[in-house]
Amino acid sequence: MTTQNLVIRPIRSEDIASVQDFLLKQLRDLFHQEGQVAITDDVWGLGKTYLEPENCNMWAVFTPAGTVVGSAAICAYNDRIELLKGRYHLPATAEVGRCYIDAGLRRQGIGSKLVGLMTDFCRQHGYKMLYLHTHHFLPGGFNFWQKQGFEIILDQGGSFEIVHMEKRL
Repeated sequence: MTTQNLVIRPIRSEDIASVQDFLLKQLRDLFHQEGQVAITDDVWGLGKTYLEPENCNMWAVFTPAGTVVGSAAICAYNDRIELLKGRYHLPATAEVGRCYIDAGLRRQGIGSKLVGLMTDFCRQHGYKMLYLHTHHFLPGGFNFWQKQGFEIILDQGGSFEIVHMEKRL
């Protein structure tokens, strides 16, 4: 499949079921976990989490046939990470999440396009800082975020190999 035929756009309510299916497959494949509440709260509540708040958004990558092959999301950071409590000015900090690309389409610039869309959205909504966490074991994840200008603020390590990163806008 060529990337030139793909369409990247904000999701709409009618896309929710297909985006959920894509995300749950990514979670199964990458994390070997299925449907755990702590991991999937936002997936089950895509509309409430990413569509309803004006300062949040989610984009999906669609094939010409309408199949979801990528995603990325922005929401207001809520100081939920205990190790980072109080680090961020909350109204000015956005959290990047749910950035996944179908395995057969990785390393073709799709993720970079999504980051560009998220960055533009964040600037338009007054965010000054982007926060995310990733895992060393994710294929290309950590290196990708470094190439996008994100810097490590905390490498938590452990069995989940969690790395917290940020980028000032």
